[in-house]
Amino acid sequence: MGSSGAGLLNKTRPHSMSSRKIRNMSEKEVKKICSTVSLSTVKWKLANRQGKIILDFICGKVYSKDKDDQENSKTIDERFDEELHAKCQTLVNILDKMSEAVAELEAVEDKAVGLEQLCDISASMNKSSNQSFNSSSSNNQNSSNYMNSSNYMNSSNYQNSSMIELDKSVLLLSSDLTKWIQSILICYKNQLKMNQIVTKNICHLKSREEALFHLSIWVVQPALDPQCLVAECAVEQTLKSCSE
Repeated sequence: MGSSGAGLLNKTRPHSMSSRKIRNMSEKEVKKICSTVSLSTVKWKLANRQGKIILDFICGKVYSKDKDDQENSKTIDERFDEELHAKCQTLVNILDKMSEAVAELEAVEDKAVGLEQLCDISASMNKSSNQSFNSSSSNNQNSSNYMNSSNYMNSSNYQNSSMIELDKSVLLLSSDLTKWIQSILICYKNQLKMNQIVTKNICHLKSREEALFHLSIWVVQPALDPQCLVAECAVEQTLKSCSE
């Protein structure tokens, strides 16, 4: 009887230690993932503000309100052409920073998917271990006790399945983290495509109205919809919930 109990203990201990290591590693990975998302979106927002300044300058010079100024712009000296070229190049550099931010979000999405898969494996291991424990203990318990134990285990499995325990007793579904990041990534990729069109066309438009429309696309960022903003807030709150 004693050897049987020791055998059961030896069988269940590796699963428990493995699960604990996975939980600790998962929390660290969540913090890294959320930190990367936060830094990437901050990088984007700074680039967006810098780009607005450049676009304001281009719109003011190339698409003036005064028709006489527009005619004079055709005979403007080479120094202004150099200045305009420099501003356009700066805008391209800003767009490159935005592309880097999106690339970072793509990389962190892969990490979030991998973390979700790791948590699913851990949850599956725990479920299998608990089912084995229930099967062996059923021979030594009456039906009433067995049902109570079984219900408890099933409830515990349901609550801990694919979940990550963070600091301050916060539970996070790994699938939620993945969905948030995927939502953010899709929106930023779409906005990047719009910004690329703005950068390409801003000096070749027919009217000031068209230029202002392109400027508004850059400033308003219509691709970053409310769902994206909610996902960003969720990631920020998750980062705050992680231990220091």
